[in-house]
Amino acid sequence: MKWTLNTYEVAQKWELDHLIEMCQKTGYPYIEFLMDFQQPHGLEWDTPAERFAEVKGKLDAAGLKFGSFTSCQTFDSPDAAARAESVKRVKRVIDMAHEFGCDHVRVLGDKLPDDESERPPVVKNIAACLRELGEHAGEGTWLSIEMHTSFTDPHYSLEVVQQANLPNVGLVFNGVFPVGRDWKYTLPAGAKSIKPFYDMVRPYLTSIHHHSMERPEELPYWQEWFRLLKQDGYDRYVANESAYVGPDPEKVLSLYTALFHTLIAD
Repeated sequence: MKWTLNTYEVAQKWELDHLIEMCQKTGYPYIEFLMDFQQPHGLEWDTPAERFAEVKGKLDAAGLKFGSFTSCQTFDSPDAAARAESVKRVKRVIDMAHEFGCDHVRVLGDKLPDDESERPPVVKNIAACLRELGEHAGEGTWLSIEMHTSFTDPHYSLEVVQQANLPNVGLVFNGVFPVGRDWKYTLPAGAKSIKPFYDMVRPYLTSIHHHSMERPEELPYWQEWFRLLKQDGYDRYVANESAYVGPDPEKVLSLYTALFHTLIAD
């Protein structure tokens, strides 16, 4: 598995050189670069290729790699022109991923209407955008929608990737287990195992985000999750998306690295 630091939120204000230094110190071989938040690392959908080359050179010199170009473009707008603009922006991100050796691009869905009867055409529109982007990405590059906002519910995240129906269009699990939720798909409150959910999403998983897997109420699910991943030979990304903004990020990031390696140990 590819242990990765997502630059939201702990690295929100870090310049590139400091970001690289902290990843080296705390054990993150891969960096997931969040876009559309104007972070100091300087990679956005319209950033000149020269800046991408500069960042790639610094990562190479430090022995680090791109873990994802993580776009926050969405495709839920009823306006076809707005969706087309989002697609255009993500295609540029994909082009930079191709040019600079990043095999994973993440996007968002994002919000479905409150009225359930109005949701199918929105899901269809989003799936069409994902398919167009997946075709642009091509073999060898993942185009993944994060299980975020409305698509935290596995019912909808699975529906949209199945409609997109491309082998390189997948899911980023956002670390929110469907247990005791008021969703279309949920396991019962207090469920002892998350395996039924795992079995549903595993064929589509390209990356996993965690936020606080050390919490006592969540840790047993994470322990089972990583056991199942190991059994299946999962070798893709696992990203720390901790929202820690306290005084000692080096210590906290190091502790998460230790916990990750404990969870995947034989």
